[in-house]
Amino acid sequence: MDQTASITDQRTTTTICWRIGSSLLVALALLAIGLWNLSSPPLWWDEGWTLSVARNWVERGHYGRLLGGDLAPPGLEAAFPVTASVALSFRLFGIGIWQGRLVGVLFMAAALFLMYYLASRLYNRQVAVGTLFVLLFMSMHPDLHPLINGRQVLAELPMFFYLLGGYTCFLFVLHGSLWFMPVAVTFWGVALITKAQVLPFWTISLLVPLGITLYERKWNIAAFLTTALLGSFILCRLLIVMQQILLRNHTLPRTQVHGMYDITALVPALFNRLYAVKITLIFGVPTLLGLGYAAWRLIKDEHPEPSTDIKTVRLALLALTGSWFAWYLALSVGVPRYLFPVTFFGSMFVAALLYDLTDHFSLSSTIKRGGHALRTRHFTLQSTVALLTTLAVAWSVRINLVTLYRYYAIYADTSALRVADFLNTQTSTKSLVETYDSELFFLLDRRFHYPPDQLHVELNRRSLLGRDVTVGYDPLAKDPDYLVVGPFGRLWHLYDPVLAKGVFRLLRSYNNSYYNINYDIYERVR
Repeated sequence: MDQTASITDQRTTTTICWRIGSSLLVALALLAIGLWNLSSPPLWWDEGWTLSVARNWVERGHYGRLLGGDLAPPGLEAAFPVTASVALSFRLFGIGIWQGRLVGVLFMAAALFLMYYLASRLYNRQVAVGTLFVLLFMSMHPDLHPLINGRQVLAELPMFFYLLGGYTCFLFVLHGSLWFMPVAVTFWGVALITKAQVLPFWTISLLVPLGITLYERKWNIAAFLTTALLGSFILCRLLIVMQQILLRNHTLPRTQVHGMYDITALVPALFNRLYAVKITLIFGVPTLLGLGYAAWRLIKDEHPEPSTDIKTVRLALLALTGSWFAWYLALSVGVPRYLFPVTFFGSMFVAALLYDLTDHFSLSSTIKRGGHALRTRHFTLQSTVALLTTLAVAWSVRINLVTLYRYYAIYADTSALRVADFLNTQTSTKSLVETYDSELFFLLDRRFHYPPDQLHVELNRRSLLGRDVTVGYDPLAKDPDYLVVGPFGRLWHLYDPVLAKGVFRLLRSYNNSYYNINYDIYERVR
């Protein structure tokens, strides 16, 4: 009896070591891929705010922005865990584009590592490999691809890592390793302050299994879920207090921005609802089918039924992804980027669906069934599903490879760098530059000025919601010497009225028509 138990323990240990070892190899491979040509993709608006705040914190000890050469409050940068990670990278490796983006690549590799490991635990090794396949070869839109998003200074991949770290540790808790509970709470507490939108969906992901376990009178699991919920909320608040203490005398009070949720998270307008449906039909159908299939398998009696710990975490991830998907369809502004968390977390369920549809990923069997139906023109349900699955996967892989080739091999632009170099070397050190293309803030060594953050809300009401909004902003109020109109300034038509007055003359242009990246430098006519 003891010998049998010993053999079982050895097998369990070997399986755990294999899962961790193979997951680490996958993460290292993805890390190497992510580091390729890291500085080449052009900087863009969201990155600029975070990079500039991190640079100021390292160089000046000020956690915030600059405005006209003076210290200014933080504003539109990523949350503190992301900005602090970028600042740490600057401390270790110097200030630069690849140093800032290195953080995203590391979080990307770590998030995919946890996704692979969780899939191997919640399903099996083949589904884990299939999950990576779905993420890396079926994410057709660049805003939905982890290898592309991970090479930018954004909050999504860090948030994914912290969330998945929490679910992984909670799985260990349910398996009997109770000392993982504070680790899970720490992961989730950090996740809640990494990106604000995660709170409602993460809460639902724990409340749904909590309600079911209470109904089934599984008191110990209900106690674990309740502890995780309350502990993470409390830690989240403590972390905010710790952040305030850490930044005391190193930052300025934030300016309140009103209406941000009205342009991103609570948008019932018909145009945006139809746009969200359109994006879902083009890019989200596999995730939708995977979620439906996973829900059906949880509802019906499975033989053999998964263990309680696996079933609980599966349900939590399903509730997380499903609620996020429901919000995207019902209330989000509808842009593809907001679908990214859904396709990322839902990839495991898509892989599980493909695993069953393809006879455990048997390519030959699937193609044989589909080919037989075409030859005989006798379409059974099984052969039709095999044919449609083969065509859908082949089509998405083709588009995905083209997307990856474009963004890794040929998508490069140095326009912003050339603009900054011109202004830093060919203008007076006392010059004031007006621009709303924030990627330049990180690169400029000249004084610069930009509109107040509230204007961002009004501009997005016009560009994202299609409303006729009058933007009351005077670019001449601070008497700038130069004006730079880049991709976002041009998109929002922010400076069109002042340019029409003829008070600026075009001095230099840096254009890349292939990628539609254009920067125009104007000099003040005095």
